[in-house]
Amino acid sequence: MADHRFESIFATSNRDQDNFRARLFGLFSELIVRTWAADDRSPYNDLRRPTVSLPGEARGKTLDFTLQAKDGRLFVSELKGELALDNNAYLRLSGPRQLGHLMGSRAFVRFLDLARSPQAFRVRVGGKERAAAGAILIWGAVAAGGREAVMSEFPFAAVLSLEEMLADLRTWKSKEWLDQVAKLRHWSDGLFDALL
Repeated sequence: MADHRFESIFATSNRDQDNFRARLFGLFSELIVRTWAADDRSPYNDLRRPTVSLPGEARGKTLDFTLQAKDGRLFVSELKGELALDNNAYLRLSGPRQLGHLMGSRAFVRFLDLARSPQAFRVRVGGKERAAAGAILIWGAVAAGGREAVMSEFPFAAVLSLEEMLADLRTWKSKEWLDQVAKLRHWSDGLFDALL
């Protein structure tokens, strides 16, 4: 049986391979979230990228996803999948200190501000203004206790992981995901074939 833990894929003894895989994975990691959220068994639907601004700002920050819960509440969401960075220091989220290196990003700080005070922000999705109930962080993988540790420091409505989403897609035997992977494999094989 294949080992699907992210460490077995992105934290092997071969650093060049790990870096290559992490970069390649980054090209389509948002597709994982979108495919997972499109499945009827997912607790969220993806309404696409939100633009977040304070009242009076001419331009806002565009973030990764707007996830709508089954009860209709909307959550602005950011994906952070830094799998090989700093010798895999951020591959598996274990605590709030791992978010420290993101504080230099104005978009991430805006995302955290929205998590703290969603009612203070204007959120536009598909050209329409929507009310956000909060923020959801998506990480590559999450350690046991990591979710709770991060949520005790930052007021996220949830912390999700790509590793768990992929496990769901495998369990669900998602035809859409199988088709997406087949397409990505075909494109990659075609590229490498052309290089020979």
